[in-house]
Amino acid sequence: MIRLEDVSKTYRTDRIETRALDHVQLTIDKGEFVAIMGPSGCGKTTLLNLMGLLDVPTSGRVVLDEKPVATSRDRELSRLRNEKVGFIFQSFHLVPDLTVLDNVEIPLLYRRMSGKDRRRMALAALDRVGLSSRVHHFPSQLSGGQQQRVAVARALVGRPQVLLADEPTGNLDSQMGEEILGLLASANADGTTVVMVTHDPRMAERAHRVVRLFDGRQIQ
Repeated sequence: MIRLEDVSKTYRTDRIETRALDHVQLTIDKGEFVAIMGPSGCGKTTLLNLMGLLDVPTSGRVVLDEKPVATSRDRELSRLRNEKVGFIFQSFHLVPDLTVLDNVEIPLLYRRMSGKDRRRMALAALDRVGLSSRVHHFPSQLSGGQQQRVAVARALVGRPQVLLADEPTGNLDSQMGEEILGLLASANADGTTVVMVTHDPRMAERAHRVVRLFDGRQIQ
């Protein structure tokens, strides 16, 4: 499904060179639920961004569905991200002046479909996360857990093959965190590949396996 082949990522400024990832070899199989763990600054988010085609490696290559990403043009990368990858972030990243329903519809705006079909799919995604009664609310009218459920619905609405979650429970209490993890597990049970960055060992235990990073290197 996703392969990182000898991937390194280096960020350079005029004075400093920072190696965020160092020769990572990693394969994520279709249908897996993988947790990525490690201390702050070890390269977890960088790894997720490379998997999600939001960034490119300095060396090595990323392969998605047996196709090297480096061979794709920008427009093709955008299409692949929109059709194959769903993103969930720790800080929700909802648009404050859009309703819950409109927020969930956003990924579908880049697809050729009618407004009626977009609305139908967004409503179905919100029903899946238990927010059918909140479709006309704004993010500021929701709790943190509800906002994250909206973010999960937005990530799932386009039926992605891969769901990438960057600390999805980091800003939530334990009960809300369990609810969000349950939604990820449900998506995985339905066939979606899930890769989750987390600091919480209890959350990582729910994954099929754990990948550990330290100073940009994969140690497990």
